[in-house]
Amino acid sequence: MNILERYLGRQFLRFYLLVLLVLLALFGFLDLVRELSEVGEGNYRIGDALLYVLSTFPTKVLDFSAVCTLMGGSLALAALVRNSELLAMRAAGMSLGRLTMALLKVILLLVALLVLNAEFLAPRIHQWGFVHRQQALAGTDTLRTFQGFWSRDRRRFLNIRAIAHGRLLEGIAIYRFDAEGRLQSFIHARQAEVGRNGDWRLKDVNHKRWQGGILTSERIPTLSWHPFLTPRQLATLEMPPDTLSLTGLWSYVDYLKTTDQKAERYELMFWQRLLLPLSMGVMLVFLLPVAVSNPRAGGFGWQVVLALVVGVLYFLATQVIGNLGLLLDLSPLLTALLPTVAVLLLSLLLVRRVFA
Repeated sequence: MNILERYLGRQFLRFYLLVLLVLLALFGFLDLVRELSEVGEGNYRIGDALLYVLSTFPTKVLDFSAVCTLMGGSLALAALVRNSELLAMRAAGMSLGRLTMALLKVILLLVALLVLNAEFLAPRIHQWGFVHRQQALAGTDTLRTFQGFWSRDRRRFLNIRAIAHGRLLEGIAIYRFDAEGRLQSFIHARQAEVGRNGDWRLKDVNHKRWQGGILTSERIPTLSWHPFLTPRQLATLEMPPDTLSLTGLWSYVDYLKTTDQKAERYELMFWQRLLLPLSMGVMLVFLLPVAVSNPRAGGFGWQVVLALVVGVLYFLATQVIGNLGLLLDLSPLLTALLPTVAVLLLSLLLVRRVFA
């Protein structure tokens, strides 16, 4: 990558980050305002609300990536065109193909960072914020530690070592004590599924009881158990789709389909995340007319404004079309593709008009 390509890449990244910071600040403020309605419930305070909103930022970076590519790229190219820097680059021998490849290299670098963020960073931070929020709303009887999830109901204690796919519980231990603090019974289950009625179906159960100083042990294949968790506490066990990693989403979709449960919400989120590189590439095509524009031409300003408007409409369309797709029971892959295809068609129309 030569000096001109590095300079172009830095300009693109600068405006990309600028647009990203503006969007994070705007939507973060809106989320904080919405969270303020929950402040005062349980142990939920303003500091907890602020922490939760901040924990969603890595996930929002994924949601805004395509929009930032279009809006940030258009502003970067517009600044270069206005200052005649892009004209100087073209005069120095940088063809439109090299300019496109330079931008593509930067986008590929961003895609690599976004994939790492989607798989490792964003899920962990968002899940921590979600669990912290739910625990604060539920009160003080729940606890998340390195040993898993703990909850208490008078003389009964519940420990869940891990939560797979956001809903499948693993390593369940249920302790029951008498009034003097002596252990009366212990139930350990390898796994548990949360039913639609709220009951848990424990699998591979080992049930131990102390009766008259005698310990009895019983192995049970399955056991139905009604949890003492409140709805708020139970909500901490099922993670929302946007808190899961790409592999976690795919694994959970497979689990839901295997157990004949609705998986459309999680499948839609999976395809939206997986198609991010394609969406960002389509935005690059939309930038080409701006790159060859003449700042003295009457339509230059409109091209930049159009890019900004299309970016906003694209973000809104992903939300609206996604919800409509779920309501109309459309294919999640088709629903995730529609906004990107619409921008691609508009991009090809503009390219044809400019280069004709």
